Amino acid sequence: MSRNPSRIALVVTSAAVAAAVMVPASAMATAAGTGQGFTGTVVADGSGVRGATVKLFAAGETPGSATQVATETTDRHGRFKVSVPQTIAADDVLYATARGGTVDGQPVPDTVELAASLADLRKGKITIDEMTTVAAGYSLAQFAVAGVVGGPSPGLENAARMPRNLVDVARGEQAKFLLQAPNGTATETLSTFNSLASIIAGCVDDSNDCDAFLDAATDAWGVRPDTTWQAMTLLPTNPSGDSPGVFAQVPADPRFTPVRTSAPSAWVIALRFYGDGRQFNGPGNVAFDAQGRVWANNNTNWSRQPSRICPGTDMFHLDPYATGQPMQTFTGGGLNGAGFGIAIDTRDRVWVGNFGFTGSQCTEGPPTSNSVSAFESDGEPISGDDGFTDGPLSWPQGVKSDVDGNMWIANCGNDSVVVYPGGDHTSSFVAGTDIPKAFDVAQNTDGSVFATANAGDQVYGFAPDGSPLLGSPFGDSSTIRRPLGAASDSLGNVWVSNSGVVDIPCSTGNTLEVPAPGADLDGTIARVGSDGSTESFGGAGLTVPWGIAVDGDDNLWVANFADQRLSHLCGARASTCPAGTTGHAISPDEGYGFDGLQRNTGVQVDPSGNVWLTNNWVAVPRPIDPFGDGLVVYLGMAAPVKAPLVGTPEQP
Repeated sequence: MSRNPSRIALVVTSAAVAAAVMVPASAMATAAGTGQGFTGTVVADGSGVRGATVKLFAAGETPGSATQVATETTDRHGRFKVSVPQTIAADDVLYATARGGTVDGQPVPDTVELAASLADLRKGKITIDEMTTVAAGYSLAQFAVAGVVGGPSPGLENAARMPRNLVDVARGEQAKFLLQAPNGTATETLSTFNSLASIIAGCVDDSNDCDAFLDAATDAWGVRPDTTWQAMTLLPTNPSGDSPGVFAQVPADPRFTPVRTSAPSAWVIALRFYGDGRQFNGPGNVAFDAQGRVWANNNTNWSRQPSRICPGTDMFHLDPYATGQPMQTFTGGGLNGAGFGIAIDTRDRVWVGNFGFTGSQCTEGPPTSNSVSAFESDGEPISGDDGFTDGPLSWPQGVKSDVDGNMWIANCGNDSVVVYPGGDHTSSFVAGTDIPKAFDVAQNTDGSVFATANAGDQVYGFAPDGSPLLGSPFGDSSTIRRPLGAASDSLGNVWVSNSGVVDIPCSTGNTLEVPAPGADLDGTIARVGSDGSTESFGGAGLTVPWGIAVDGDDNLWVANFADQRLSHLCGARASTCPAGTTGHAISPDEGYGFDGLQRNTGVQVDPSGNVWLTNNWVAVPRPIDPFGDGLVVYLGMAAPVKAPLVGTPEQP
């Protein structure tokens, strides 16, 4: 969803628009009677809210559109009952807001608006309080305009379920997933979450300056929220805007503990997913299927004896929106130490490049490092026990599908790019040779494919048929330095992450050398135009940048291999960037920091506007097992991207 001047105009008029589609509860009363409905409580600052107005909404098809389907008033204990009309479809997303009333005889200020995401729930007990408001706001941020929610499927439905990882909506308390490892007190997210909820509670009992909080929550376009609910939908889109101003409104005696003891670089809410703790061991990258669920590869297999880790033979399918965060494990198909490459093609098949990571004392022999694996959408292997080796392939890294279903594979070991036309490995051909340590590939809007050369400080371009583009290779060390990831935008550009220091090991016996403390780790990104022109940009916390992704507004997200931070920069579509300048840093010099990050390689944006990163290596590498332990998701920060990502990114 673009946060541009046209959106500001929509915000200004959204109240009138919302009013036009709201249906009085009396008009819906005759449609009820299916036995579906909620018994709920509105709680603010620890007490039931008497006389609060509760409104039940069905989210619309576009941001800022919703239909009010019921309204009720709470009793003296803050309790209410609300029926769900028969007109509500099974795939409708429901949410509720509460406003007004009194707490312990004192009126609740007009600035306090609470909310809860009900998603696909149709009955049961619910609580609407400060915690449900924070959880719903951050998860639904990309679908809300002035607090009115709507958007396309499946991003909206998934976003509406994400709050269940943060809060138990029945009790209005933190969910077990937020409270327990690998989250809980292991990261700063719990204290950030409690701080934001305590700010809302402070707005209720006047223990802070709520107007000052709303000022600090103003988004990057200058849109100031009118209520606490609106503030929670705006903060994720501008998390570093006035971080100290937000922190200043955490009450001295907070309602929820623990809280933060200092202002963060940005008010982000990030969650860690690591399965059962013995599954991920160096995930390299992720991809999203048409339902918005997460597919991830694995460098190595987890072992009780880390020095004996062997090439990863598992692929994972995570549903972060379902109860229990179920994760399926798939094997076979020749999986053998996956690297950076994982992609979904035009037929929803999953492809993984087998780079061949292994430990020095692995007892299973050296990996082959010469194959890709392919799976049907249900995880059934297509490739055989040795994978597909045609090409020939050698230490493959980036794997991408173009819009015609051709698979492009960057081979670090033999400096080549191999193409499987229509995914047919038997018809493979070599599109390019002499690409020093080819690492990743991306297709632009012209259909041309560009490959990064990690050891060549250049980018190589190919026509859709594999022939080299005129003038290829492009760039030099002034704009491109030790490039790794590549991603395209909707305007014909390909963006490249310049690590500056990473020399990928692409042969047996070589290891990745981690830069020593004190080394110059500042990286850059480069734009490669459709004409081959290049320019570079820095800042935004870029620190050994690795993976790069483009969101639905054509802005840029970069994973950093150092210093636990996510970087965010303006892309080429200036109208969607607050600064209106290509390459401008949006995240601060510290990036969007999070202490739950390790060393990150892959980064991707899903259809709900969440930004996913892979914890690939531990922050302080261990000689026996340097591999990271799972995935991290930043909630609601990016313009959503249609999945699966094939060719160039599209808005859903």
